Amino acid sequence: MLDFPVAPPIVVKDTPHNRKLTTLNEARVFVDEMLHQRRLSTLREIKARLDDARDEETAIEAIGALRELLADEDLIG
Repeated sequence: MLDFPVAPPIVVKDTPHNRKLTTLNEARVFVDEMLHQRRLSTLREIKARLDDARDEETAIEAIGALRELLADEDLIG
């Protein structure tokens, strides 16, 4: 499921340029990087959901949770 597409892609406000997440694996890598900067329990939960995505339904739900968290943190570009 690592190449499962994120549709529409998530554009994250990042420096120096916005970052576009287009696959489940890119989302996993991004959350890993965020975990090195922040220790939010919700990030750990989303990371586990992304890691555990084994079918389309769980992948969509995990990506949706990430999208919601980023919107709450005003990180959607």
